[in-house]
Amino acid sequence: MAAAIEKARALTAGLKAPQHFDKVYKDECIYTFDTPLSASGLCVNLKTWYAFSADMVDRDIKRNGGGGGLYLLQKFHRKEKEKPEGEAATLDSLMEDKWDTIKEHSLLVVDAAGARDVIPLPCPDLPMIVVSVCDAIIAHQGASLMEATQRYNQDQDIKDSKYYKELVQLPATRKISPNPKDWVCEKSGDTQNLWLNLSDGHIGGGRRFWDGTGGSNGALDHFNEEKEKGNFYPLVVKLGTITPQGADVYSYAPDEDDLVKDPSLSQHLAHWGIDIMRMEKTDKSMAEMTLDLNMNYDWSKICETGEKLVRVRGPGLVGLKNLGNSCYLNSTVQLLLALPEAKARYLDADYSIRLGGPAEAPTDLISQVAKLTSGLNGDRYAPPWKEGDDEDDPKLLVAPAMFRALIGKGHAEFSSGRQQDAGEFLQYFLEQLTRSERTALGSRLEAGSPFASLFEFSLEERMEDSADSRRVSYASSRDNMLGLPVKLEDAENLAEVMAFKETAGERDAKKPKTDGEPDEPKPVIQLPAILSRFTAPEEGIQFREFTVRKTCRLATMPRYLLLQVRRYYVDEKWVPSKLDCRVPMPDKINLEHLRGKGRQDGEEDFPEGGGGAPAAPAAEAAAAPQADEMIVVQLVSMGISDNAAKRAALAVQNAGAEQATAWYFEHSDDPNVNDPLPAAGGGGAGGGGEPAADPEAVATLSSMGFAEPQVKAALKACGGSMERAADWLFSHADDLD
Repeated sequence: MAAAIEKARALTAGLKAPQHFDKVYKDECIYTFDTPLSASGLCVNLKTWYAFSADMVDRDIKRNGGGGGLYLLQKFHRKEKEKPEGEAATLDSLMEDKWDTIKEHSLLVVDAAGARDVIPLPCPDLPMIVVSVCDAIIAHQGASLMEATQRYNQDQDIKDSKYYKELVQLPATRKISPNPKDWVCEKSGDTQNLWLNLSDGHIGGGRRFWDGTGGSNGALDHFNEEKEKGNFYPLVVKLGTITPQGADVYSYAPDEDDLVKDPSLSQHLAHWGIDIMRMEKTDKSMAEMTLDLNMNYDWSKICETGEKLVRVRGPGLVGLKNLGNSCYLNSTVQLLLALPEAKARYLDADYSIRLGGPAEAPTDLISQVAKLTSGLNGDRYAPPWKEGDDEDDPKLLVAPAMFRALIGKGHAEFSSGRQQDAGEFLQYFLEQLTRSERTALGSRLEAGSPFASLFEFSLEERMEDSADSRRVSYASSRDNMLGLPVKLEDAENLAEVMAFKETAGERDAKKPKTDGEPDEPKPVIQLPAILSRFTAPEEGIQFREFTVRKTCRLATMPRYLLLQVRRYYVDEKWVPSKLDCRVPMPDKINLEHLRGKGRQDGEEDFPEGGGGAPAAPAAEAAAAPQADEMIVVQLVSMGISDNAAKRAALAVQNAGAEQATAWYFEHSDDPNVNDPLPAAGGGGAGGGGEPAADPEAVATLSSMGFAEPQVKAALKACGGSMERAADWLFSHADDLD
């Protein structure tokens, strides 16, 4: 032991205890999905605060130049909770965590030769700096919970209390000690989860949760007792959460009864002798306590009700833990990373991709995708299933918390804890991966095309003169997902659905559903019917003063065609609604009828200007490349100038908003990026003689909250069809914000 302590003493240079605002990755290995519950535990580097599985420690030391290192070794194991005899099973008890976690901490000392020594903690003979760093890491909430707390707080709409300005504060006959050891509930004697009443200085326990956990309820009981006396002392602050950045403040006022903000908190605390600038966090915030409670629930117990499932496990048969409203993320990455091309590129058995990246692996998307692909498709977390195995064994759990924090960083929606659209996330993920692959392909990754190119295709839009089928116009655009709107009238059980609606309409709408009443049948719409609607010609469209029919086909076929079933539509009252229906997906389907044929012999272009010979300047402008209006609108909505947006769209040949955005960021420092385009290549108004947008349609769509330029561009791109323009605007609402 003495020799190991001397080795540790020689490795203390550069150690620093993390503060509550620092990122400490102590819950998940940065290269694998090992956790403290894994068989060999989890080792946290005392210098970098990054965690490593036991088999990755030597690689970490080598990466840092050798010479050894100090690690906090966390080994946790579970012990089943004792269940009271005769207790009836309830939904809450079924979902509740049935395990207690026993935590063991040790100091792992690795010398320059690679020899390892383990010193159990606490150990008073260790250098003080080692003890303080280990204690700080153990007490730290960890980067994973830190990210979850930020998401939780981001989703909360915490308002200023209406009572903070006129808050009554009694004369301070005593001062509150800044030392947490001196805080105690004045009713129960509890020393945890304590709240200070800002009006009279009373310290009481926090609220008791529905499951019996939480506090003693002392603070709330005190508020109610004072209220009965005619005193109104509504605001309390949680001791232990006070930092220079603020604290948890709760209002017991009946019209608030929630977490609130107190802009005068520092003055209110100073009244009781607490200097907010000197306080440090020593207790969990309300957000952390709520997340802890939610994380201890086993949400899988309420899934697949009534289904008899067969348990399987193996490479490629690894599930992902739901991190709370993360179904959209889990389903997307499980789909994409199971593809042969994903495994060929990112399956990283020798860790070369992960170790070849930056040391800050939690912020490197290539490393995290390789980690996720290997976790899902490797055998580390997928040993063959044996009878009697624990279905919920945490050693085999893949929880993509680090990936979720990284991919959502900086995005208003995907960084939140709210439910999201899987299709939007899929496109966003492919966009971010493409950006990261630019510098990795040919170095850390084998040379080749971006992974996203597997899904890209060109959409052919054909306009045909209704009076002369030889007169045509072709346009193309690039995409990676084919949106297919669904219509109720295509349901194969339409008669049954409409009959039920008529019967339901005759009943009292306020009458509750009784046992025995049939459930409302869901419309069943087959995929071939949806595809037929997509390929059907659209009649009566105005184009350059001609009446045309429009058809859409795929000019190129991708390796994998992503279909998005669009259930949202605009009802007869122009209110966005969702069609609750079932769309069975066949195992095989022939898509050859979606393939476009391109320009055919005997077809001729529409005359410019809608009729007679156009003036020479108009012909010259029409012959020049034109910027796609929809791409321009999306880029302008991001704060990019109109000229720069047009220039970017033309530079990528109208390939799409993502490509144009990427081009802009690469050329944003060009001196002429915001200059007007030359007249011959203006890309502004399009071909001559195009009719102006219908003012009534513009007014109707603008009343839905869309800007007039966005509405006009949508109408122009959709041939003046208000319904199609509305569908496009609602489908891209997030891009236009």
